[in-house]
Amino acid sequence: MSRNYEYIKWYWNHTDNEYAVIIFYELDLENERYATRMAEVFSDRSIVPVIEERFDFITEGPVPKIDEINADPEYYAEIISKEEFETVYIANRYDGDISFPKKTIL
Repeated sequence: MSRNYEYIKWYWNHTDNEYAVIIFYELDLENERYATRMAEVFSDRSIVPVIEERFDFITEGPVPKIDEINADPEYYAEIISKEEFETVYIANRYDGDISFPKKTIL
């Protein structure tokens, strides 16, 4: 049985080096948008995959939809391809842009 997934890149606008600036999620759309896999990108461009042994999901609750995330000025999220997610998930260093995207005001 094939599952239905969505892949997102979620930026967090902050300056604390202890927390990720971008989070990549694989979301199970058949299970309320819980994340099955996740990778965090830090300001030094290091990538850390988040792993929860013995659990099907790595988030305690469903991940919000893109429009809900983007309603908060501290966050910006966009849908990405499975290939982009996989590339980041297995990498040690992120070579993409880590700057917070400019948000357009509606």
